[in-house]
Amino acid sequence: MMRSKKWGVGLALTAAVLLTGCSAGAEEKPAEEKPSAAAEQEETTAPTSDCPELTEGASVDGAALGACITDAMADTAGYAGTTSVLGMESTMKYNPSEKAVESISPMGSLIVIGDDVWVKSSTSEWQAADPQSSDPVIAALSTSAANLEGIDPAEAAGGLTGEFTVTGTGTRLDQEVFLVSGTADMQGVPVDVVYEVTSDYVILASTASADAGGQSIETSMEITEWDVAQDIVAPV
Repeated sequence: MMRSKKWGVGLALTAAVLLTGCSAGAEEKPAEEKPSAAAEQEETTAPTSDCPELTEGASVDGAALGACITDAMADTAGYAGTTSVLGMESTMKYNPSEKAVESISPMGSLIVIGDDVWVKSSTSEWQAADPQSSDPVIAALSTSAANLEGIDPAEAAGGLTGEFTVTGTGTRLDQEVFLVSGTADMQGVPVDVVYEVTSDYVILASTASADAGGQSIETSMEITEWDVAQDIVAPV
């Protein structure tokens, strides 16, 4: 499983509420010849059978849930969402198969396409990532982009640990979701989270709260478009 490496508490908590699937999972699908239909069926269903059951009142192991979410969130054409951290709204787009991410916020923005990264602060133009930049926002964005699990919810799910409980149900994007509540540890900071998870382990929304340095931090995330390829293009 991947380890979450984030810059700053704000992005750490953003990643915490965006815990979803690992985009590397798209490369793990069987490509070899299948010896029989029975073997194919067993290979297809085995990962799901290992996933925790989502029913009201059920206790769920975070690590097991995270592994199932990584697989589920990788198997999509793309998705988009919004987040709010300390009242600052951001929009995000993801195309897992291309390892493409776009994050646009008032503080700064970034685009990742494969190994190429571009960033901009609120006062600069788009530029190639530079972790050594004298602009602290450019440096921070560049550093976070080098560790996609800090900005891509698909990369962050592998770090989910702890015990969670299914506390209810709801609806998102016309799908039933299970409310999975618990406490996640993000770099030593306990974060109380509630994930809205579909029966096939896709997180469509979440909320989180934590106390960091005496400051209460509230964050939220909502997937606004699911299984739709996103228009992510190089800015320069």
